[in-house]
Amino acid sequence: MEKTVKRRKYFIKKEYQGKLILSCFLFVAGIGLLFNVILGMLSADSLTISYSNQDLQLGQTPMMLVNQLLAANWLITIIGGGFIVFAALYLSHRVVGPLYRFEATVDSMQKGKLDIVIKLRDKDEGKELAQKINDFNSLLSRSMHDISQHSQALNILIEQASKLDLPVEEKEQLASLCWSMQEHNCKVSTRCNYFNTQG
Repeated sequence: MEKTVKRRKYFIKKEYQGKLILSCFLFVAGIGLLFNVILGMLSADSLTISYSNQDLQLGQTPMMLVNQLLAANWLITIIGGGFIVFAALYLSHRVVGPLYRFEATVDSMQKGKLDIVIKLRDKDEGKELAQKINDFNSLLSRSMHDISQHSQALNILIEQASKLDLPVEEKEQLASLCWSMQEHNCKVSTRCNYFNTQG
């Protein structure tokens, strides 16, 4: 059974997570404001009687409720906003963590490291993409390993061909061809050796 990886950083991609948290908070605050506006419009033609601190007040319902609504909204905004920020941060880790991991893996691939395997947590998004990148790395790694093996075999064949007992004229032509093949094979080998392949 695989050990799950715990993240120690709360803000992995600060700009993206900040935008996500702010948009969630503004969405909830907008819903609250919209609810108050609709409530005020629906109760505009009604009369409210309020009795508080031995004082009797009469007035239109929206105006009478505005103080209570503002007091309640501040409390709801603070408590609900804190909850929304926490929930958005928690949920953003399911997307941002894998994005960070994908970027780090692609950066490593550009440096020639094909032996990296992307491991995501159980609830992370993007597992299909991670598997495709892992499969691609594995295929490319095997291909580079095979090319390297063929390059080594070609080196041996070129060496054997250069030692053939031939007439002088043909031997010079063969030596020229062997040198040219050796140069190209050296470039192929250098390219293959740039990559760290999976064992």
